[in-house]
Amino acid sequence: MKKSGLAIFIIILLIIFAVPVNAYAEDNDDIKSDYTEQLDEILEDYDFDEGTDEIAAISFGRLADIITEKVKESDHSPFKLLGTILTVIVISGLLKNMGASIFSNSQDIYSMICVLTTVTVISPQLFDAFSSASETVSLGGGFISVFIPVFSGVTAASGNITSAAVYDAAVLAASELIVQLISGFLMPVLSGAVMLSVTGSVFSENNMSSIVQLLKKVIIWGMTVTMTVFTGFVTLKCSLAGKADGAATKAARFLISGGVPVVGGAVSDAYATVRSSFDLIRGSVGTVGCIAVVLIVLPPVINLILFRFVMWIGSAASDLFGADQIKRLLDSFDNALAIAQSVLVCYGVMFVLCTGILMQMAGGT
Repeated sequence: MKKSGLAIFIIILLIIFAVPVNAYAEDNDDIKSDYTEQLDEILEDYDFDEGTDEIAAISFGRLADIITEKVKESDHSPFKLLGTILTVIVISGLLKNMGASIFSNSQDIYSMICVLTTVTVISPQLFDAFSSASETVSLGGGFISVFIPVFSGVTAASGNITSAAVYDAAVLAASELIVQLISGFLMPVLSGAVMLSVTGSVFSENNMSSIVQLLKKVIIWGMTVTMTVFTGFVTLKCSLAGKADGAATKAARFLISGGVPVVGGAVSDAYATVRSSFDLIRGSVGTVGCIAVVLIVLPPVINLILFRFVMWIGSAASDLFGADQIKRLLDSFDNALAIAQSVLVCYGVMFVLCTGILMQMAGGT
């Protein structure tokens, strides 16, 4: 009886193992195409002409060409503004000398007229540059808010779940906070700096340039210290999370290798291969995100640098022609532009550094 039962059991097992069973595994190319399609949709929403594959394989020369094209698309040319400023400075110097020779008390009147003329010429383009900086931060924040879930998802799929959670929570929260602060405070602060600059230049006895200079130092140092502390925090958290993910990965491979009879080693190697393919996808996605943020942030930064260059030349020319009030005005405008430039640089650098840190830490587990 026992023998017949054992024979029936063996026959059933033979029948089960004799029946062919097809097993399917999702191709790595299919997985990559899914993430590529998501990124392509995000890039298309933010007016990028290039797709994910093009950006991932972009050369430095092509990147420079794209940035140059975006800078040229600006409505106002800083160099045309430079010509107008130099003209006003020369006229200011001539009127000041003529006024001194005709009426002894008319120098201040001519200087005030020239300062107000300079303000009238510069202000529209200056506020356009400030608005562009604020809009750039909002645009970058929108891109980051939709990019981070994709990047965190592929990072978690590659086995770095803790690192992905740290990055997602920290960088997304920091980005949203910065966008809200800049949307609410950047334009009022820059407008206040411009008003102080104009007041200090028109009324020479009330020099407000030191206040604008102090405002610039406080904001730049505050952003620098905050970004340094935040980046250090993300580095430490991602480093610890990377070690934890690495230990969990090794434990999983050990359990698979020892727990699955006969083919445990092969299954463990297959798991490592799949994880490596996800690491490659994660690297491509992270690279595309960093380059996209650079393309969003860098053109307005270059535009601000060009405006500052115009202010430097104008300040030097004002010193040469003795237009002291215009010189103070241009120096204060330069401080306001430096604030806007520092905000954009810190925001872009923070995202690129944190993304690079995650790519490095998670890639080393």
